[in-house]
Amino acid sequence: MKKTIPFLFSLVKTNTILSRRLSVHGLAFTDFMILSYLDEAPEQKLRRVDLAEKLGLTASGITRMLLPLEKLGIIERNLDDNDARARYATITKAGKNLLEDAKGSIEMKLEDIIPEDEKDKLIEFTKLLEKINS
Repeated sequence: MKKTIPFLFSLVKTNTILSRRLSVHGLAFTDFMILSYLDEAPEQKLRRVDLAEKLGLTASGITRMLLPLEKLGIIERNLDDNDARARYATITKAGKNLLEDAKGSIEMKLEDIIPEDEKDKLIEFTKLLEKINS
C-alpha cells in the first residue's frame, strides 16, 4: 500500500476519535465549530452556504445541524435584508457563553491529547491539511 492510503485511514480514524473526545458541554464538536465560525465572522453571522463551505458539508446538511442549535437558543436564524431567500445564522449571547466554556474544556483536553514535544509540528501539519482541503 502506498503511503497516502494509510495516511488517509489514520486521518479519518483520528477525526472520528477526536470528534467524539472533544464533544463537551452537550455540544458535538461540529456544533462547537459552527459556534466558533459564527463568533469569528464579521457581525457574528454567516449564511448557511458559507458555513457549509467552512465545514466541508452541504447547505442542507448545515440546515439540519442548525435546527437543534436554534431550538436550544444558542444561535438564531435571521432573514437577509437584501435577499428574502437567504438566511443568516448568528450566535446568541447564550451561544457565546457556551462557546467560551467549551473552548476552555477543549483546550484542556487537547493539552492531554497532543504530546508537548510534537506541538511544533502542528503548523506544518495544518498547512498540509489546508492544501488537501483546497
